[in-house]
Amino acid sequence: MKGVVFRGLEELVIKNQGMSAWEALLDKHAPQNRVYVSAQSYPDEELFALANEVAEILDKPLTDVLRLFGEYLFGYLTERHQGILQQFSDFQSLILGIDSVIHTEVAKLYHEPNLPTINSQQLEDGRILLRYSSRRKLCFCAEGLIYGAGAHYGVKTKIEHMQCMHDGYEQCHLLLTFGGN
Repeated sequence: MKGVVFRGLEELVIKNQGMSAWEALLDKHAPQNRVYVSAQSYPDEELFALANEVAEILDKPLTDVLRLFGEYLFGYLTERHQGILQQFSDFQSLILGIDSVIHTEVAKLYHEPNLPTINSQQLEDGRILLRYSSRRKLCFCAEGLIYGAGAHYGVKTKIEHMQCMHDGYEQCHLLLTFGGN
């Protein structure tokens, strides 16, 4: 996992729980004196351990914590990579351009980013079917990123998680319904 994701989690924890909470998480789940560098790669297990600990501290299911983190992460990433976001006129174009535009740009910025496979399809009724596949199975974080994008564009978003990799499917199917707030 790229350090930029860890940095987003770090900022979220510090903002809501303080520096001592982040340091306690690191003491428990990361090598001594760990400092995350955005472009570096770190073990996925480290992120999962940190996220699980946050879920325990907050007494919330991990899926909820990952959604909240994804929503926060959208804003964190767009602050750092505004040029990518400027390529989209609205929520719909962003969702449809995740794989072809965003992931292409991320691959230019970060060496071996190990991104999920995302295929977004506009349906006749205006909704979007998003197919998500990743060995990390961070579909709930992806949901949060989608909610973050919706909030950014002022679009009320509903996600129906029709099938999930956590239930044994090869990919998740997320049905997005969206409109004005």
